[in-house]
Order: sequence, then C-alpha cells, then structure tokens
Amino acid sequence: MFKDKVAIITGSTQGIGKRLALKLAEHGAVVVINSRSAEKVEKTVAEFTSKGYRVFGISGDVSDYAFCEDMRKQIISHYGRIDVLVCNAALAVEGSIADSSAKAIELATRTNIHGSIYPAIALMDDLTVTKGSVLFMSSIAGIVGLPGYAMYSCTKKAIFAVAESMKNEVLDRGVFIGVCLPDFTENEDSKQIMTINGELKTIEKRNGIKTVSLDRTARCIIRQLKSKRFLCFTSLRGRFLYNFYRFFPRLLLLAVKIKRKQFMK
Repeated sequence: MFKDKVAIITGSTQGIGKRLALKLAEHGAVVVINSRSAEKVEKTVAEFTSKGYRVFGISGDVSDYAFCEDMRKQIISHYGRIDVLVCNAALAVEGSIADSSAKAIELATRTNIHGSIYPAIALMDDLTVTKGSVLFMSSIAGIVGLPGYAMYSCTKKAIFAVAESMKNEVLDRGVFIGVCLPDFTENEDSKQIMTINGELKTIEKRNGIKTVSLDRTARCIIRQLKSKRFLCFTSLRGRFLYNFYRFFPRLLLLAVKIKRKQFMK
C-alpha cells in the first residue's frame, strides 16, 4: 500500500515521528523527514540512507505557514506528488495554566495547533489529487484536561476537534482524515519538555507509569493508515479512558480531581 508513496512526517527526527518514518520506509515509501533542526534532519537522513531507504530531508518550522508552502514546493519539485501527511510535530508542555507565562502559552499554541493545521492546509490540494491521507497526532492527555499539563491537554483536545471538523469538510475530496491518541510512550534520553517559563528541559525518566513502546505505537498508526479508521488508540488504557469519558464524564473528572496532586507532581 505504501510502496512508492510520498509520506511526510513532521517532527520526525526523534520519538514517534522517527519510528513511524522508519516503518513507512520499510514498507517502501519515500519518506520526507522534517524538524526545526537542520543538524537533526541531516543526521536522520544519513541514517536512513545508509539503510537503503529513500528519504528526503527538509528542515524548518511547520508552525510557519510560509515554510509549509515552501516545503510543499520542494516535495512536488522532487517527487511530483504527496500521498501521506502525518502532523506529528509538537511540544510536550508542563505546568499549571495559572502559573504559565505568556511566552509558554503562545509557544504551545503555535507549535501544537498551528504546526498541525498549517501543513494540512498547505498540502491539501496535492493530497486531493492523490486521494491521500492526513493523520493528526493528539494524545490521551487530550481526552480530559489534566492538572499540571493544562496547555498540553488544551492543544491536544483542539487537534482532535480540528480532525473531526476537517473529516467532513474534505469528505467529497476523497482525502482521508484521521486522528491518533497515543498513550504515554517511551521517551528517548534527549526528549525535552517546555516549562511554564517557555524554556526547554530534558524530561525525567517516567517512574510508576506503564509506557507503550515506539514500535507498537508506529505499528498502530500504520494499521490506521491502511484501514482508514478515523480514530486510533495505541493502548487499551487509552480506549477505555476515551469511552469512559464519553459515557461517564463526571466520574472521570472526579477521579482526576482526587488524583490532582499526583498529576501536578
């Protein structure tokens, strides 16, 4: 299904994005690697090329619409088509909303929301031609607002809503729209999180939380793209939380209230 297809994964030099790019390359896709860091893009492209995969690197910030248009031009110039877009680039954000600086709120909004919407808009006409796919990456943190992770929950809820709206808006174009809600996923040692001051720091190792492997997460996304299912979870826990909130929202909000101090630590 993915052989010779051109797939763009934003934020694909580490974590879920990189592992998904690897899996798509293994399936025969031409993979476009993206990150704000030119050094990371160059390193990832060299790594994939050494394994014999077809890959193209473009460094730049997808929360800048002008860059998204330029990225589109480069890809069309090289390959003449775009088949898959995975809007994965995002910032992990910690801290309560009341204590967050304006800088942190603006960065979270721009990176996580604009950085998902802008690529989809810029590439939509080309995806219409190929009857392609757009996959938005939300999170189980977007199911219910988590104390201590207000902006992250906020932006991931927003992405879910964008996917729901766009699904029907482009239905007649033949473009598949999906959204994935990954569970807590294993982190690489270099993974960073934004603080309430808008600064980045390395995420501490998650203790006491069962995480999902990057391989399992990537396989779930591959299956979603193949089956064209709108909604995807990477764990039973995520599916349970989603359905529990749908049918028993007050109970889940009560549970979050009781566990609030644990979350905020």
